[in-house]
Amino acid sequence: MSDNNSLKTQKLIIGLFSILLLVVLIIVAGVEMKLSRKPEVIVDISGDNKRCVTCHTEKGIALKAIDHWKQSLHAQQNISCTDCHTAKKGDFDAFYCPESDFLVAKHPTPKDCAECHAQQVDEFADSKHAHQFWLIKNADRSIFENPISTKHGCEQCHAIGNVWPDQSVGECDACHPKHTFSKAVARQPETCGECHVGPDHPHIEIYLESKHGNIFRSQEKKLDLNFSSKDGKPIPIDIPVCTTCHMDGNETQPMTHNVSARLAWESQAAWSFRTVWMADKLGDWKMKRSRMEDICKSCHSPEFVDSYLLTADLTNLQYNEIRRLMVGWNKKLTEKGIIKRLEKDGKFYSDVLLNGWDEVPEILMYHAWHHEGRRFRHGAEMMGADYTQWHGIWELQHDMVEMFTFAAEHGDPEAKKWVESTDPIKFAPYALYDIPGNAFGINVLSNTVPYVYKAYPDYWDRIKANVEKAYQNNVLTQNQFAFWIKRFENKEHYIGTKYKADSVMKKYTDLDSIDTKAFTKEAVQLELPGKPFWNW
Repeated sequence: MSDNNSLKTQKLIIGLFSILLLVVLIIVAGVEMKLSRKPEVIVDISGDNKRCVTCHTEKGIALKAIDHWKQSLHAQQNISCTDCHTAKKGDFDAFYCPESDFLVAKHPTPKDCAECHAQQVDEFADSKHAHQFWLIKNADRSIFENPISTKHGCEQCHAIGNVWPDQSVGECDACHPKHTFSKAVARQPETCGECHVGPDHPHIEIYLESKHGNIFRSQEKKLDLNFSSKDGKPIPIDIPVCTTCHMDGNETQPMTHNVSARLAWESQAAWSFRTVWMADKLGDWKMKRSRMEDICKSCHSPEFVDSYLLTADLTNLQYNEIRRLMVGWNKKLTEKGIIKRLEKDGKFYSDVLLNGWDEVPEILMYHAWHHEGRRFRHGAEMMGADYTQWHGIWELQHDMVEMFTFAAEHGDPEAKKWVESTDPIKFAPYALYDIPGNAFGINVLSNTVPYVYKAYPDYWDRIKANVEKAYQNNVLTQNQFAFWIKRFENKEHYIGTKYKADSVMKKYTDLDSIDTKAFTKEAVQLELPGKPFWNW
C-alpha cells in the first residue's frame, strides 16, 4: 500500500508541475505576442488631409499608400499629405485632384524634402549618386541600346540622380520607400542591391559572398536597422550593412547622405584614379580614406585594415596596367586600319578609349573595363574573393588572350609572336604590383605556387620600384609605402619562405597521390566495352 501511495503522490506532483508549466508557457507566449505587436499609433488626420484620406478611402485609390503613411514617423509627427504634396499654380507637377478643388503636387521632389531635411538633401546632391554621368557620357545608351529598353533599364536605377524641373536633384524614395520612408528598408542590403547588381557592378552579390554578408544573413532576423546614427555613439549592430560603411556614423564619423565622402578610388571608371570629387567640401582622397578607415576600425584591428586596404589599392593600380595594354592595342589596331570607329558625316560615335561594340578588340576592351575590370577592383575592395578571381582577373586575362589572338589572325606580327610563344611569362605583358603576404595570415605553402617568384630572382625588386613610383605619384600615402617597405624588408616571414613545412607538405602530397591513383583507375583508364554510336 505504501508503494501505491508513493506512486500516486509522484503522479500528483508530476501532474501539478505539468499544469504549472503549461500556465507559465501560456503566460510567456502572451507576453511575447504582446511585445511582438507593434503598438497602435494614434494618427491625427484632420483638415485638408482628412479630405485626402476620406476621398482616397471612399474611391479605393492607393489605399496601401495611406496604410504605409500611417506606419511612418511622418504620421506620428503629424506630417501629412499636403505637407509633402504642396503645389502652386505653374508648378511643373501641379494638378487638381479629380472632383475636387485641391491643387496638389504629383511628384514631391528633393526640394520639398529639403523643407525638413536640408542637410540630407544637400549632402546627397554633392554625391556621385546625384551625378548624371549617364546623361553626360551615354554613348552606349544613345547608340548601342534602343530607347525603349532603357526606360525600365538604365533610367530606372539612375533615377536616383533625377534632375527635376525645379532644379533639385535626386529621388529620395529610391532608398526610402513611399510612403513609410523607412530607415530600416534603406539600410537593408537588398535595397542597394536593386541597382548595385549584375555583371558590371555586382555589389550585392559581392557583399553576400563576403564574410560581412555571411554574418549578416546569420543575424538578419535579430537586427533592428531602424536606428539613428546621428548621436556619435558606437554602431549599434554587430555586422556592417552597406550603409554602415558608406553612410552611417560612429564615435568618430558623422552620418552622411554623401556616399562619396569615404571613397578613395574612382574604381568604376575606365581607369582607376584617386577621387577628386567635391574636394573643396570633402577633402582629398586621403581624407576620404581616413573616414573609411575610422569605420573599418570599429570592428577590425589597424594592421588588418592597413593590409587589406593597401592590397585593394594595389589591385586598382594593377588594373590600370591591364587597361593600358588593352587601350594601347586598340589604338594600334585602329591606326593600322584593322578595326574602325563608328562615324557618320565626319563625326565619330565611338571612342577608342571607352566604347565600341561592333569589332572584337573594342568589345573586349569595353568588357575589360565595364564588366571584368569593375568586378576585379570591387571584389578586392569589398572582400568578394570570387569576384576578384574568377569573375575578375581570370576574365580579364581571357579578354587579353582573345585580343592578341584576333590581332595575330589579322596579320599583326607582335601579336603573332605572343600567340606562338610558349614562355609562361607571356601572360604578364604589363607591369606588376604585389605585396608580401596578405591580410589574413601566413601560409607557409603558398610560396610554392607563383611562377614569377621562382623564375625571376629580382621579382620583388621590380615590384618595389613600381610601388615606390605609385607612392611618388601620390596614389599611395607615406604611411602606406612605409607599411609596404616594412613587409618587403621582412618578406620571407610574410610570404612564408622563412618557415619549413616539409612534413605537412609530404602528408598532403601523399594524400594527393592516393586521389590521383583513384581517378586514374576509376575514370581515366576506364574503357567501356559497348560498341560506339559514332565512328571517327
